[in-house]
Amino acid sequence: MVTMGYATQLGLGPQHATNLATRQFEFQSCSLNKRQQLVRAQGIRGQRSPSGDATQPGTYAVDGSLLLLPRPDDLDFLLPYILGGAEAADKFDLAESLPELVATIDKQLYVETYRGLKVSRAIFRSAQGQPLSLELQLEGRTKDNLAAAGTFPSIAGTLSAKLPYVHHQATWIFDGTPIPLNDLVLTIDQQLETNHYNNSQTRTTIPPGEPELTLAFNTHHDANFHAKLREIDAAGVSAAQLKYDNGNDRLTIDFGRLQKPETPVDIRGKQSLRPEITLAAYADTANNLPPIRFTNTN
Repeated sequence: MVTMGYATQLGLGPQHATNLATRQFEFQSCSLNKRQQLVRAQGIRGQRSPSGDATQPGTYAVDGSLLLLPRPDDLDFLLPYILGGAEAADKFDLAESLPELVATIDKQLYVETYRGLKVSRAIFRSAQGQPLSLELQLEGRTKDNLAAAGTFPSIAGTLSAKLPYVHHQATWIFDGTPIPLNDLVLTIDQQLETNHYNNSQTRTTIPPGEPELTLAFNTHHDANFHAKLREIDAAGVSAAQLKYDNGNDRLTIDFGRLQKPETPVDIRGKQSLRPEITLAAYADTANNLPPIRFTNTN
């Protein structure tokens, strides 16, 4: 029997000691796996050939990435794990701690379940003619023993029937001015510490560090770029919003304070100039605004 990728399934759910995933997701790729280390005692034995007799299982990590084209209702489930904050009237804020996930993956011959997962990095991408994608880089603590094929939970009814957002549904308002953009990459990096094993074969905790939030894109070299984006005040700009709106559902991302140094403008031949911008997001303490806030209306 040849196992085909189209026959696999992915589910996610709240962290639990024994329960499996509760929501199924359509996905593009998945590299979530157990990464095992071996401990070898390789002392001097009076011979040149290395001996493998004294080898034991060492520590192991659980990590990997998921690539999704998230639907609006998928985001209601995912955003608390990306940001930490629970939904409040469609709003999701960055929080001090991150909840953990369970992932269950049907690989046809067997079913794998990973526990104690946290979102290390979430990367939203969109470009002309393309849907909005979301790459989740996950770090976890344990993997269950393999389950037999057929034990994937019966959660097909939770698959979203909605459409993903596409790039031309996006608008970007910076300092009160609409600015066209392409090749957008929004990165939320939680800076997880992944080396806390202590006297355990598996990670005992995965604490988050100070998050790094960046928004990168390119745009026209025009009067709006020169007036608004080429060089901004060192303290940054507090009026910026990215929105995807398909007429039925809306994903709005508001930023607290965006900062960047002066953007260089390179000339690369005879074609149009498209400066590449990277903005870093921080809390606006004076106005009591978080670094980033998602509002997901579906």
